[in-house]
Order: sequence, then C-alpha cells, then structure tokens
Amino acid sequence: MGIKELSLELAAVSLIADEAKKAKDRLRAALQTEMDQIGADRVKAEYGDDVIAYVTTTKPKFKWVVKDDKQFIKWVKANIPSEIIETVRESSIDAILDKFHYINATDVIDPNGERIEWLVGDIAAPYLVTKFHSDGKETLKNAFQSGQLEFKKIWELE
Repeated sequence: MGIKELSLELAAVSLIADEAKKAKDRLRAALQTEMDQIGADRVKAEYGDDVIAYVTTTKPKFKWVVKDDKQFIKWVKANIPSEIIETVRESSIDAILDKFHYINATDVIDPNGERIEWLVGDIAAPYLVTKFHSDGKETLKNAFQSGQLEFKKIWELE
C-alpha cells in the first residue's frame, strides 16, 4: 500500500472516529433517558442469544469544590501547616523554561550562560495529525454512502 492509499485510509478512519464519537454521545443520551424512565441503572447489550456487554449508569460521586483558594490556603496554614508546599505557578513554568538553552539531552544552559544539572531536555516524537480540507469530510461521507469507499476494506477486523 502506498502513501496515497495510506493517507486516504487514515483520513477515512479519522472521519469514522469523529462520527462514531457523535453517535456514541447521542446513543448514550438516548439510552440514559430510556433507563431513567424505567428506573434501571444497568442493562444488557445482547446480540441474538449472547450477552455481549453491560451498560451501567455510574453512581454520582461527592466532590468538594473550593470556592476561595486564598481562604482555603489560609485555613490549611493555620490548621495543618505541614501540608503547604512551595511551588512555581503552573502558568509561569513554560515562560521561565523558555529562557534556557537546549544543547543536547544532558547539556542545558541557563540565561546567564551557566550549565544546569537539574534540568534536561527532551524532544517529543513526531506524530501524525489529520486535518480535513474544507469539504474533505463531506467528500469521504459521500464516498462511503455511494459505495466507492468500503468501510470493510479500511477497517480490517482481526
């Protein structure tokens, strides 16, 4: 299989995944409505005589929401000071690290020209991103609907 076929199949599978997520969200909402109407919290998914899955509504979990971080920190400082840690603001980390110079995986230079031992650089592996052209999704949908592109050939079940 060549680059053109591989890129077409990746685009097609990306479309299928997007459409599957939409269908999954729609089906979840519809099933939840049906389950709520009959008071069920678990249903069987059956194929013929075989049970293939169970769909269960999760139990709501209690969660605290801190409305005022400063007051919360003040309370913790007064009552459990050992739980307070010194930290760098998350929103500033990238801006601070951008001032360092990456030479290689083990050599990092700070803004003053000094070698830093406590920081290493890492380059992320490249990955593919599918960005559809303006009407690319519609073109693929039409190809699937007309039979020009076959889902079975793209998604080979093992």
